Amino acid sequence: MGNPAKARHNSETSTWHFQPGRLAFSLVEVLVVVALVTLVISIVIPALGRARDQANIVACRANLRSLALGCLTYAGDHDSVLPTDATVDNPHTSLIKMLAGGQYVDAKEIYYCPSENRQEFRCSEQNFKAGNIGYFYYSFTERPTSRHLSNFLRKTIQWPRILKDTMPPDMWISSDSWFSNVSTAHRYYKKGVNYVTLGGTAEMVKESPRGEFR
Repeated sequence: MGNPAKARHNSETSTWHFQPGRLAFSLVEVLVVVALVTLVISIVIPALGRARDQANIVACRANLRSLALGCLTYAGDHDSVLPTDATVDNPHTSLIKMLAGGQYVDAKEIYYCPSENRQEFRCSEQNFKAGNIGYFYYSFTERPTSRHLSNFLRKTIQWPRILKDTMPPDMWISSDSWFSNVSTAHRYYKKGVNYVTLGGTAEMVKESPRGEFR
């Protein structure tokens, strides 16, 4: 009859018969597979997240460049003066009115960082109509007073700060929003801030923005 533990071939029916227990995995084998899958996931997911954030950083810089170009084009039509709003923080109703209303920057997506997760700074029709955008804007007439802002923005930055296209090219026009003791939009750089200058340069400062601000 042969060993029942091995596969047997029945010549009359042309079928194979297996002992069911021979195909089962042992508990150790299952645990090894689970551990390997967990390890792969722990490597792949952060890598995908970092790649997505890097793509968003590039898109954010493109938005800031477009915003700066709109502001500089506006300045060319208004005696070299860039659009001026009340303060660096939201709402930016005047900025939107001057840029979008004048069709300098009319795509609302440009006013928002794609990495931003906070609802009040995300791209939406409601936020856009309310003047709440995802960026700080640095041509303003009033001292910032929001207690959520960095002390540097509230107490040190000179105001009014009316930007003109004839000023030094390293002066900041706009940047990602940043607050004291709060991670910025780019989560792999807790203090990382994209910014754009009068010269049209869009870069990232990966440490405290106050040290690079101009």
